[in-house]
Amino acid sequence: MEKRFNSTVYQQGQPASFTKRGSSIRSGARWVYHHLPDLIIYGYAFLYMYTGWAKFNNIAAFIRGNSKIPLLGQYAKLIGYGIPSLEIMLAILLIVPVSQIKRFALWTSTLLMAVFTIYLSLMVQFVEKKLCHCGGVIESTGWKTHIAFNIIWLIAGLYALKRTKL
Repeated sequence: MEKRFNSTVYQQGQPASFTKRGSSIRSGARWVYHHLPDLIIYGYAFLYMYTGWAKFNNIAAFIRGNSKIPLLGQYAKLIGYGIPSLEIMLAILLIVPVSQIKRFALWTSTLLMAVFTIYLSLMVQFVEKKLCHCGGVIESTGWKTHIAFNIIWLIAGLYALKRTKL
C-alpha cells in the first residue's frame, strides 16, 4: 500500500506546523521573561503564606523545636509566633497593589530568605542534631535540597528586586 503526503503543508509560502508552534513557544517565553519578576513576587507570597500557615497549624511543635536551638532557645515562644506572623504578613503585603509596599515586602522577603539560608547552612555545618521546622513539604526535604531551594529563591528575589520598577 502506498502512502501519500499532503503536499500543501510543505509548499513554499506556507509555514510548516512546527514553525507555528515555535512562534508560540517564543511568544510564551517572552511573556514569561517579561512577567518573571511578578511571578517571583507571587511565588514568594505563596511560599510564605504556605509555610506560615503550616507553622501556625502546628505551633506547639514549632515552639518546642525552637526551644532546642542553641542560643535562640530562650526566645522560642517569641520566634514561634513571630516567624509565622511575619511570613503571613509578608505574603499579604506582596500582593497589595501599592508599589512602595510591594517593594518593601520584596526586600524584606528576600532578606528573610537570606537569613533562613544562613541559618540552615550553619545548622548543617555546626550542629549534630539538625532542626528544621519550616512547615509543610519543605520540612520533609533533605538538607542539601532545602538549602538549594532557599538559594534559588534568594537569587530569584534578588533578580526580581533588580528587574522591578515598583
